[in-house]
Amino acid sequence: MSGHAAESPRLTAGIDLLRRCGALSFRIGFSPEEDGRPIVWYAVAEWAHGADAAAALIPERAVLRLCEQVIDGGRCRHCGRPTVFTPDSDTTILDLAGCVYAWDPELATFRRSCEGDTP
Repeated sequence: MSGHAAESPRLTAGIDLLRRCGALSFRIGFSPEEDGRPIVWYAVAEWAHGADAAAALIPERAVLRLCEQVIDGGRCRHCGRPTVFTPDSDTTILDLAGCVYAWDPELATFRRSCEGDTP
């Protein structure tokens, strides 16, 4: 990544989560400075069936929006429940909605709530 953004643990973990969800490729970039302010960051993941993209004013948020877009409304391959993504570690309310992919600060990764419960 360029000097425009420092890598954060959530940004790196978000990219890893997209890879674990089957992304064949990933790229992140930003709008040209000559286009004026604000600079917009984008994240793009390519899959066997097409591509998904998300944008934000900071790179981490663009990646996390893409994770949310890809994961929300899916179905967990492990427990069969609907999938939900949150960049936070407190999932108390969301756990009722399905299998939550949430931030684990101890391991610096996004983990699904059924992890360890099912093979």
